[in-house]
Amino acid sequence: MALLLRLTPGCLRGSLSGLVLVGLLAPGVPAAADLQSAMRSFEAGDYSTAKMELEPLAESGEAEAQYLLGRLYDAGDGVSKDPGRAFPLFMQAAEQGHAEAQRVVGIYYEEGKAVGQSDIEAARWYEKAADQGNDKAQRNFATALLLGRGTPASARRAAEYFQKAADQGNAKAMRNLAYLYYFGTGVRSDREQAAALFQKAAEAGVGKADYDLARLYYRGHGVAKNEELARELFQKAATDGHGKAQIFLGRMYMRGEGGPKDLKQAYFWLSVAAAQEPGDADLLMKRARDQLNGNEIDEVDRKVAEFQPS
Repeated sequence: MALLLRLTPGCLRGSLSGLVLVGLLAPGVPAAADLQSAMRSFEAGDYSTAKMELEPLAESGEAEAQYLLGRLYDAGDGVSKDPGRAFPLFMQAAEQGHAEAQRVVGIYYEEGKAVGQSDIEAARWYEKAADQGNDKAQRNFATALLLGRGTPASARRAAEYFQKAADQGNAKAMRNLAYLYYFGTGVRSDREQAAALFQKAAEAGVGKADYDLARLYYRGHGVAKNEELARELFQKAATDGHGKAQIFLGRMYMRGEGGPKDLKQAYFWLSVAAAQEPGDADLLMKRARDQLNGNEIDEVDRKVAEFQPS
């Protein structure tokens, strides 16, 4: 038999308070503290548990939970990959001021992924995140400023945002900023500063910066000319798969620059480069091959077929 209650306004308020308290204490309903548990599951790669723990938190409006749940759908971790479900979650977090979510929303707009492509919206969200100190967004926004993509072009402002990101240790931004100093774009031309930034970026593991720095040492721009060091740096970049570094390195081996002349090494690197930079590498490769015998060519061709970038 149903029990009917006559509720007064005061009784109703008390009952609702009790219901809220019961809801908070009920098994399976996560409290705010459960965000830490969800984050631990996420970081441990236990994505199924993370999803279960994040969903009620995201629905309750927790920005970090919305962002993390968005990442699961974006990457397809523990769920079917679904950018269409990820984007609204990122947007909800972004609208609450979550800086990394704002940056990701910018990427979605820039790429037109699960939303209409818009450089203007991309730049707007990058700027929001950048002004909160997100170094990756600072680099994204600086690139937009440099290219005038979705925002008025300003090399000066681009340099400022690259600098902000570089100051936080963003190695890719260091490389971008180095180019601005090298060419005097948005800043006073300073090749020594460019070399210092390329050096920092290379030390931080940006492989392309090895190539950039090698060119400076090869030409003596901003640093003392040093062909031996240039060859060493080209070798690192070439081994990482950088096509233009492979051409430089092959040519140095052909000429005996920075070390002994080695036509087999020259032919090897120019053959590897030809797959990426055929127009620039083919002629040099043929010149090197013409100076080798049949056995040497076969030996090098086998090594080229086995080459895999590190």
